[in-house]
This record gives sequence, structure tokens and C-alpha cells, in this order.
Amino acid sequence: MTQESLESALTVSLTLMLGFATLDLALFILAGTAVVTVIFHTISIWISLRYRLVFDLVKLLETSALLIDLYLINTSGYALASPIATLVTIIHISHNKNTHLSKLKNDLEKVLASKQKDAEND
Repeated sequence: MTQESLESALTVSLTLMLGFATLDLALFILAGTAVVTVIFHTISIWISLRYRLVFDLVKLLETSALLIDLYLINTSGYALASPIATLVTIIHISHNKNTHLSKLKNDLEKVLASKQKDAEND
């Protein structure tokens, strides 16, 4: 992948994360819970485990927020850590853009190689 396509993928990803975190914070104000980012953090962690991607600070933050939210959902019926963790993640990735671009490239190569291997096995 070219550097421009990686940068655009990262930009789209950050924009979607910001949109979902904002939606979740609005849901928390209106409905008392934030579940959209909880679902997306679950999917993100599942993808990381499925394709054996690198477990970095962003994944640690997502996992911690997910566990906190699962606890809060079970005890209090609401979740709020995931949208806040998403906003912190956006800030962290924005400040360390080059590092995350190279990580994104490596992760995409792993996923594509795994998908190609799965297609050959079928």
C-alpha cells in the first residue's frame, strides 16, 4: 500500500472513531448508556486476537475500557469508559501518526496474508 492510502485509511478510521464516540456520549446524555463504542471495542479486540496483531497501548486502552464498561453494565446498567477511551486514543494516535502508520501497514499485511492463506486452503 502507498503512504497516501495508509494516511487516508488512518484519517477515515480516526474520523469514524470520533463520530462513534460523539454518538455514544450523546446516547449517554439522552439514554443513560453508551454501547456503540463498547461493541466496536469488542470487535476490534476480536480482530486483534483472530489475526494475532500487535497488542500495543491503544489495544491495552481499549481492552481496559471494555472491561470497565462490562463491569459497569453488570453493576450499574451503564457504560461510559469506552467513549472516553476512544477520544483519548484519537488524541494519542494523532500525536504519534508515523508510528501508527507503520503499525497499520504491518497489521494490514498480516490480515491480507491471513486472508490469502485462508482462500488457498479453501
